[in-house]
Amino acid sequence: MKARLLVLLCACAVLIALGWNSPIAPSTTAFAQQQGALTKGKQPLPKPGDYPDPGNTQERLTPTFVGPPEGTPALPIDLFTSKNFYKDQKYWLDPRYTRCNTSRQLSDMWSGGAGGNAAPTRIGKRPPTTAAWGDCGADVPKDKIVSPYPYKTAKEHYEALLAAAKAKGGPTVYTKATIPDWDGYYARDMSVNTQAEWYWGTMAHDSTIVSLLNPEYQKRYIQMNYHEAVDNSPQWPGSFCYPEGFMRQWSQTGGGNFQLTMNVYDVQQITGINELRQIMVGQPAHVEKGPQWYGETIGFWDGTTLVAWTANVQDWWFHTMFEYSDKMEAVQTLKPAFDASGAFVGLDEEVVFYDPVALLQPVYVTYRYKRAAILNSDRRYNYNGCLSNIKDVSGRPKQLTEVDPRYVDYYGRPWAKNWEKYFEVGWDKPQDGGVPRDILDTLK
Repeated sequence: MKARLLVLLCACAVLIALGWNSPIAPSTTAFAQQQGALTKGKQPLPKPGDYPDPGNTQERLTPTFVGPPEGTPALPIDLFTSKNFYKDQKYWLDPRYTRCNTSRQLSDMWSGGAGGNAAPTRIGKRPPTTAAWGDCGADVPKDKIVSPYPYKTAKEHYEALLAAAKAKGGPTVYTKATIPDWDGYYARDMSVNTQAEWYWGTMAHDSTIVSLLNPEYQKRYIQMNYHEAVDNSPQWPGSFCYPEGFMRQWSQTGGGNFQLTMNVYDVQQITGINELRQIMVGQPAHVEKGPQWYGETIGFWDGTTLVAWTANVQDWWFHTMFEYSDKMEAVQTLKPAFDASGAFVGLDEEVVFYDPVALLQPVYVTYRYKRAAILNSDRRYNYNGCLSNIKDVSGRPKQLTEVDPRYVDYYGRPWAKNWEKYFEVGWDKPQDGGVPRDILDTLK
């Protein structure tokens, strides 16, 4: 019984962690103004009571608008009224196609989290046509997302930085005694820079993300939007214990917390999503012959700046964002950050992503990581093995119970149960932990 309870608690923890809906900045547009502007298009008009009270906590964090803003007519067809989104390509770059929602708002349309089947929230009471609108006046400009650099490939970018280091007499070569002291536990410091929030799917209109992608990957992205928001079929990799993949590290609940260990030849980062990244310092080239879930990373020092180049990435996706190809590469720089007194407080990171197959042009993110503790502390990094009894049932994720043959009692010796089920049927087995009764009797 304890084992079953532990599994259920573990599954609940997975759901909570994956479905956590961090606050989305409330709209600057008044609810009253938005709710008074009902659509005059062909889609059915929402009725009073179609949505929960907009004053409750969830609705304050993810604003719910009944219709498009005043003076913004709805499209003749959108994601929630379409019968075949593949035929709507001419509308995909229009924010009204997804009702000005962000990709995270679309993913959370039904339940506010991944895989849930709670009472409808932003989807309304007559789904999918009653789906709520987002804030049409809020978006992240595309020029804040695309790379500010002229490089077309990661190789070109990395080699330019390497050449600049060589021009100054580098790359810098450290010893164990001189390598920068960055060891420690880190957490994102979002008070410094929020440029990367577009990457989380919480700030940019869905249409803006579509505009970054090549046609095939636009189609795949809209496919995800449709089946999550319209069919209530979120397929978040973590729910099923799939690999998280390379790009997940920079997402909202991805690698924001990590443990960093410095070595002359290997800078190692362990993140909260069970991702181990190693920057192999001083290596002249990548050596892997095939794609890796988290890629292969080489790097060099330019003074106190660590420059890294990741290649050989397994094609995958990270939920609420786009799929990427096995041509995805990234150039990353890590620089020390100091406070007003000159004391080391953390690291400033910039990552430029290059994927000529998925992306129309490179994109980038920037972060500040605050060092929360050094390694000589009572903090511990615990490897969280992924245990899940969430399976797709009729196309939607569902938490299985022990009556389902696919259910795994992770804490109840599942390997032994398999042997007993298939190979030990009818066997005469001892019932006292395997110790013969006559031996037990002699111990009395």
